[in-house]
Amino acid sequence: MLVGSSLWMPASGWSIPLPAAPDTSVQLVLSFGPVEPPDSAWFSAIAERFPAAQHLYASGGGQIANGAVDDAHTVVTTVSFDHATLVPVVRDGVTVENSRAIGADIGAELTRIAGLRHVLIFAEGISINAAGFLDGLNPMLPQGVKVSGGLASNGILLTRSVIGLNDTPTTGRAVALGLVGESLVIGTGSVGGWDLFGPDRIVTRSTVAEVFELDGERALDVYSRYLGEFAKELPGSGLLFPLAVRSYKDGPISVRTLVGINEAEGSMRFAGDIPTGSIVRLMRTTTDKLIDGAAQAAELAHDGLAEGSSALTLCISCIGRRAVMRSRVEEEIEEVARLSGASTVVGFYSNGEIAPPSDGREFAAAVLHNQTMTVTTISEL
Repeated sequence: MLVGSSLWMPASGWSIPLPAAPDTSVQLVLSFGPVEPPDSAWFSAIAERFPAAQHLYASGGGQIANGAVDDAHTVVTTVSFDHATLVPVVRDGVTVENSRAIGADIGAELTRIAGLRHVLIFAEGISINAAGFLDGLNPMLPQGVKVSGGLASNGILLTRSVIGLNDTPTTGRAVALGLVGESLVIGTGSVGGWDLFGPDRIVTRSTVAEVFELDGERALDVYSRYLGEFAKELPGSGLLFPLAVRSYKDGPISVRTLVGINEAEGSMRFAGDIPTGSIVRLMRTTTDKLIDGAAQAAELAHDGLAEGSSALTLCISCIGRRAVMRSRVEEEIEEVARLSGASTVVGFYSNGEIAPPSDGREFAAAVLHNQTMTVTTISEL
């Protein structure tokens, strides 16, 4: 397995030029960049130089490249497998309402692939119920096939995100990359670093991923009281105060990040579903706790690297973490890079992260994370 990485800089071009002649050994190109992608000529140039590759583009709220965070440039990574292959599945028209059905549809196609080992998911991050999507996808996959990836973003604006596969990136799209082959060695890690505060509240009215009432009161009014001065900066400031969601008292926690508000309705929209009857509680953190969480996620993922192999470390972290860490945001990426050894570290800040929970369950299904650092390592024996 061979991994290469370069930056596309609009003002000056490539940090490492594309090959002069077509390179048919490259099977995967991952591009993480701004929500307004490069022009069509840029995509055509990549297709010409890597004619056998699947080219995935995902917009981020900041791109990650080997210990640094970059807002202006596009991070482009090429992967040439020694023995493994990949199979793409793409669906358009994803909405909150049909996310579960589309997840099941993608899963049904993936499960027919012989030798499937892992699935990378990249989906548009505004108009999707990612928790419902995974509820549809996971049951369709063979046991032992893990899933990881993330939702596209445009940072704290929370207005638009795009995904592309071999064409112009667009909204409402979900892409699955099925990784195939016994030579693959893949590790995952996911750690948050957030604390609970305030009382428990009961969701008394919600529809899919939109919460209308908490304890019988308009949800946005309750939430705004806790935010105080931060309420003036909603929805962006909501990234600093996610919700811990339980289906029953003392049950496992899912973290949900605010992605939009409706002032007229007094409702709040989240990246994943929060059913009526759920128990929710606010969360907060410090920069040091987030950095420690990133290191833990990297350690978990890198336990599975094949020794002596070139490797890819895919690092997807939440835009809410970046909103908290501000000027110290690169410290969490530096921790991942420090623990990655010679692995190439790339990724982006997302509207939601997808990975199995790091709770010791060997075959745990992937879940939607918010406010979490997720790390996926890919290498070959």
